[in-house]
Amino acid sequence: MPVTNPSPPPEKNEISGKVLSIIRDTLMTETKDPNQTQKLIGGLGLLLKKPGNKLVQFGNSVFLVSVKAPGEVEFHTFSKESTNNLVQNYVKLAEYLKKIGVKKIKTYSDNPGFQRIAQSTGLPIKVNQTTRQQGGEMRPMYEYSLEF
Repeated sequence: MPVTNPSPPPEKNEISGKVLSIIRDTLMTETKDPNQTQKLIGGLGLLLKKPGNKLVQFGNSVFLVSVKAPGEVEFHTFSKESTNNLVQNYVKLAEYLKKIGVKKIKTYSDNPGFQRIAQSTGLPIKVNQTTRQQGGEMRPMYEYSLEF
């Protein structure tokens, strides 16, 4: 389901307006704790002050993109989209990252249902099982990677 010529997304190093709303709502859904949500938003704000981290927005999806190595990024998703729109926004993000010279993209999820979304993009995404630290403990995760 390729999307051609995506317009340049707003890239930000700050959290405000619609971006803040999307991030806050996503984190509240995940944590169900306003204090924890605010702490995470504060941590995200500090992360954005470091080089190599930025927010990229398509529609009601915001992606935290972090450079891990030259040509390689990891992203995390905050979204208030329907599944179909989220799939389209993932395709737009991949096209955008490819356009700016990224060669490898990774993301992680502990939700096996995310595999359906990855498959729906039509992109050649590789899926591996791994473990990652989350919330102070090692947890099983799925790693999704795409190479151009």
